[in-house]
Amino acid sequence: MLNKRDHLILDTLLPAGAHPGLPLGLAGAGFDAFWSEFERTALPSWRRGFRAALWLATWIAPLLIRRPPPLTLYNRPARERALAAMERSRLYLLRQMIGLLKTTVSLGYGAAGDVRQAIGYPLQHDDPRRPVAS
Repeated sequence: MLNKRDHLILDTLLPAGAHPGLPLGLAGAGFDAFWSEFERTALPSWRRGFRAALWLATWIAPLLIRRPPPLTLYNRPARERALAAMERSRLYLLRQMIGLLKTTVSLGYGAAGDVRQAIGYPLQHDDPRRPVAS
């Protein structure tokens, strides 16, 4: 289960209203349901990597902008700067970890039906909203 700190970090990556065509943020897109499925079915290395990435974002990213951790102490602009600094870090591991966070967040966001509908993604064959052919 993700804690309050984790949710704040993830919300910083994909807040509500980040794009005019996509009003939902990660929380509004049902990331918790995706996360439950992810914890159950993803490879253990992905789960551990995601947890490690969240830990690094929380405790190491603020140091990159010369602020004491945890990152959750700060407002959104400071959190965004810290995560951007992690993305630009000279350390390969930090760049990979933010990439893993973004990839997982993208998978969870893209799995939401409302998001798929907003971007015009066609209904899948097993989607309950798909009209039944006679």
